[in-house]
Order: sequence, then C-alpha cells, then structure tokens
Amino acid sequence: MSKVLLLDDTDDPEIVGQMGAQLARLAKIGIRIVDGFVIPIGQKLEFGASNEILTAFDKLNTERAVLRSSVNLQEYESETLRHIGRDALLGAISYMQQNAARRGRLVAIVVQRDLNAEVSGTVHSVNPVTLDKSEILIEANLWMNHTVLSGESEPDMLIVNKRTGALSLESNDEDEIYLSPKQISQLHGLIRKVEKHLGGAISVDWAYDNNRLYVLRARPINNKTYERFK
Repeated sequence: MSKVLLLDDTDDPEIVGQMGAQLARLAKIGIRIVDGFVIPIGQKLEFGASNEILTAFDKLNTERAVLRSSVNLQEYESETLRHIGRDALLGAISYMQQNAARRGRLVAIVVQRDLNAEVSGTVHSVNPVTLDKSEILIEANLWMNHTVLSGESEPDMLIVNKRTGALSLESNDEDEIYLSPKQISQLHGLIRKVEKHLGGAISVDWAYDNNRLYVLRARPINNKTYERFK
C-alpha cells in the first residue's frame, strides 16, 4: 500500500478512518472537497514515507495546511491542527500520531490545503433544535468555522424547508445574514445530495473560498449534536 493516499483513493475506514472514508465518498459523488492527501492508519514516519509526504504537500501548492486525525470509530472526536507549514508538517504528524497512541488509538492523518474562507459553517439535514426532519438548519459565520466551535463567535442560524428550499429567517434580519440567497440554495442542494447518498441524518462542515463551496467533513448527527443545541 502507498505511504500517502489521495483523498479519493479509497473509502475503506480501516485504512483512512471514518473522516477519510467520508471525504472519499463525497468526492466520488461529485462534491467539491479541499485538495489534500491521507497518511494511512499505522503508517510510520520512516525516511521513504517522510519524503512522499513532503512531495505530496508540495503538490498542494499552498503555504499552510490543516491536519485532522481520522480513526475507524464513529464517536471519536477528531483532533485538528491549523496553519501548518512545510517545515512543521512532519513534526505535527508525529505529534498527532503519538497523541492518539497515548489514548490507545491508531489514526490516519488527513492533510488538506488551508482555506482563506469568506464564510463557513455547518449545515444539518435535520433541525437539531426541534428534531424536525422536514427542516434543514444552517449555521454560518464569517471566516473559518473554528471560531464558532471555540466559542469565539456566534453563528447565524437559518432554517430552510427541506422540500422547497424556502428560508425562514426566524430572528435573523435578511440584511444582516452572512449568506446570499444563491449560497443558501447551494447549501440546501448540498445537504440533500449528501443525505441521499450517505444515508441518515447528517451534518456537513462547509466553507466558501473565492466564492467556491467546499465540504470540509461530513458526520452522522448523534446525541452530542443535539446536546449542543439544548
């Protein structure tokens, strides 16, 4: 097996973990994901592997990357390192592998180009506030989504009818929301397509970079998702 895999090379979670497998499945149905590669589960940073990893990074044509751990467990929280340059790449990978090993885990490492997003967020195929399956909930904020996840900012919360795509502004003023009508329509179409192909209630992290929609990751909606909105 290759020491470095492209994101769409395999959707086997035993090789690339659940996150890597989901990204491969999304790419295969025509969803735009961020350029990157995967260091498979169990791959050690020996001399040959290190050279392949650095070569793969150079092909991304970026100064900075985002690293995410990916394991073959649905409930495992992914570790993320951002703004990693070439000089720090191998050290960051080693750190993530060792950190997972201390928890008794073997991880794949997903390495992707670091986006300079204008707006980002999460779209849920079920309204996690009301549990209404006929509604989609879009969370959106300026810049990258980690500002919401870290509590640094509060996102817009937009309710969209799953069948019609009609927007319910709720407490949001139409002139103040971060997303354009076209972007809301694109996110509505995206979550319906992902839900259809992956099955079940699902959340998708997304970002717009240079007005292009990218999917960062997809994961099943579970009790932890619902707890966040209580």
